[in-house]
Amino acid sequence: MAVSAFSLDQAGWTQLTQQLQAGQLNGQIVSNIIKHLRELGALTVLIEDEYLDRDFTEAFAAYYSRLFKRHTKLCKRAHFFKGDLGQIVNLASPSELAARLQERQDDYLGFLVLRPIHEAPLAQATLVPPAPPAGTESHILVKAEYETHVLGAKLTVKGLPMTQQDQRIGACAQATIWSASRHFHARHKGPWMSTVGITEAAMMQEFASVSSTIPNGSEFLSLNGMVSALRTAGRKPLMYIKTANANPPIWQGIRPVDVINRYVDSGIPVILGLNLGGDIGHAVIASGQVFTHQAPVVAALPNNPTRAAFCSAFYVNDDQQGPNLRMPVQANDPVGETPYNVDGNLQFLLIPLPDKVFLPAEKAEVLAWDMLQLYRGVYWPQLKQHYVANLGTSEALGDAFLAELGQNAVVARTYLTYGWKYKHRLLRNRLTDAVHALARGTELPRYVWVTEFGTVDSFSPANIFDRRIFAHCVVDATAKNMGEDSRLFFHAPGLAISRMHDRSNPNGPYQEAVHVVTDDQAYFPKLRGNLDFAGY
Repeated sequence: MAVSAFSLDQAGWTQLTQQLQAGQLNGQIVSNIIKHLRELGALTVLIEDEYLDRDFTEAFAAYYSRLFKRHTKLCKRAHFFKGDLGQIVNLASPSELAARLQERQDDYLGFLVLRPIHEAPLAQATLVPPAPPAGTESHILVKAEYETHVLGAKLTVKGLPMTQQDQRIGACAQATIWSASRHFHARHKGPWMSTVGITEAAMMQEFASVSSTIPNGSEFLSLNGMVSALRTAGRKPLMYIKTANANPPIWQGIRPVDVINRYVDSGIPVILGLNLGGDIGHAVIASGQVFTHQAPVVAALPNNPTRAAFCSAFYVNDDQQGPNLRMPVQANDPVGETPYNVDGNLQFLLIPLPDKVFLPAEKAEVLAWDMLQLYRGVYWPQLKQHYVANLGTSEALGDAFLAELGQNAVVARTYLTYGWKYKHRLLRNRLTDAVHALARGTELPRYVWVTEFGTVDSFSPANIFDRRIFAHCVVDATAKNMGEDSRLFFHAPGLAISRMHDRSNPNGPYQEAVHVVTDDQAYFPKLRGNLDFAGY
């Protein structure tokens, strides 16, 4: 194996830039990747000079091996470290080198794969995301672990991979679907799909329009083709698109920032269709959030506000710009790194949902808000009338929470999770034994939507471990048009409600168990990847 390494000093950065620019790699991608690596503190690059990439091998077999011009299928792979590897790579003992290199896992920043095609050389970029700007926090929520092997060492990096489109075999649509399908493969054991395979899957539902280019689908895909490819990846696409009946087109019934935030918060990548001017649009894929630490003004919030009110940007992978870029919600937001934004350029949303999810997040959140209003108008007055002497701390907590609700200062956060994971977390959260017992006995499906209710103030602390919620609702994600039977569990100060099958009448409505809860307190919101609330 031919492997070389060099330090990223001033001369090293120049050398790396020249290697990235050896082909006709988009200058903006080079600039953004170099900026990205500098922000990560990269000090060393280790390059495999003859690397066989599975993706490019498929492209080579499908297209490049059939051309008159000679092509090689040997790629390069560059690994980046934030430590100096000078003393390691010069070790004479291969076994000691492998052991010492693997010990530098904590310094590993990710890798680039460069294919031998000078018009589109960036086959893959999987890099650790950079730190957020001052006064903000960032969360890459769509990520999986990617394993690499070099010189006998195994190294891993977590992220969402990006690929540059090669218009001989695919366009930006294929690039976004490739990122999504590669994530599903790495994290959920979905099918492995190359760009060639994605285009073939898309052609099953494409219309005559893609026949204007050859190979068909190589320069663009219609929405039909994108949906077909995502179905082949084992997902059930859900689409939102601006209505063309208005001038200019508008979103009907949704706030797109809320939609993106819900699904990204669920660990589901969201494909964003953009209008950048011209006849053919552009597609990027969202993987995370950037939150501002400045609390939103309550008077400016829409009705039933969501956690997206704190969101100033989303992380996106753009095959023409680079990986892990901050796409601002509003134009001219200094946190942004892309020439486009959500408010001005977004045209459609394509969400690749897992199988068995039949209820969109938006409808689940509506059911949760309806339950909260029922608590406010019916259950809480009854509790105050009949149990006030026995509510303990639940009384003051409920009064304060409903006062915030009356001022439109209660904020919802909805995300998809496994039923067992929700229950695992709840039993470790600081709720009473009575609530734990009721939740433990509640039957849950594989997937549930959870809506957490906090307030503007309780979601505002800069330290994530200081944030609190006061209520939550669990909705069956496999339920469609089932009304209140979709709501399986609800908790708010002084009250817990569970709904379960009536085993004596399986075709009838669910049985409802209502418990009065004394001495409630504010509790912890979910932190993705944290099952035991360590740090709170």
